[in-house]
Amino acid sequence: MAHIVFKGLTKADDPILAEVLPKPEGARPLPVPDNFMAVSMLYGIPFMLVCFAALLVKARMTGDFPIARNLLPLGVVLGLAGCFVHEWLHALPQPKGATAYIGLIPRQFMFYMKCKEPLSRERFILMSLLPMALGVLPLAGFMLSGSQEWNAVLWPMAMIGLVSPSPDYRNVIQVLRQVPKGARIQDSEEGMCWYLP
Repeated sequence: MAHIVFKGLTKADDPILAEVLPKPEGARPLPVPDNFMAVSMLYGIPFMLVCFAALLVKARMTGDFPIARNLLPLGVVLGLAGCFVHEWLHALPQPKGATAYIGLIPRQFMFYMKCKEPLSRERFILMSLLPMALGVLPLAGFMLSGSQEWNAVLWPMAMIGLVSPSPDYRNVIQVLRQVPKGARIQDSEEGMCWYLP
């Protein structure tokens, strides 16, 4: 497991955010669209719809609105706090001996995990999808819970936990389409790239 450093609030020009390894010879870029976040949010729409569908199913099952509205803000706060856990989950699959930094860039309201070490294609996909657990588990809890109070906490946590990895979903689809098995993926001065070792 990587050495994980919690940086907390981080300036956008912090030197660790610019740390990269030299681009390997023959590496190919993984292009990022100019409007990356807007494009990425499209990948969250199916998960948002799943959460709303779960809410409707639960309402039909119980014959009532299944959430105590006054506790919804608590669920939102816990869901947002879970964004640090989201980044910690990204750090877990990083290579042994690597250093992974976790923090929040307040000006951009962007949580991040930064590690410069390359990952295999398969480990990159695992690293990208691992934070989905922060949405899947609360959604399962929501469906099983009979308490409106618990539902008010679990449903927004599920929504945030499933929608916040939208950029990760986009990256996984791009990697599946463009990166061959056996390749490695890393950051470079020009952005993400892949290469065959």
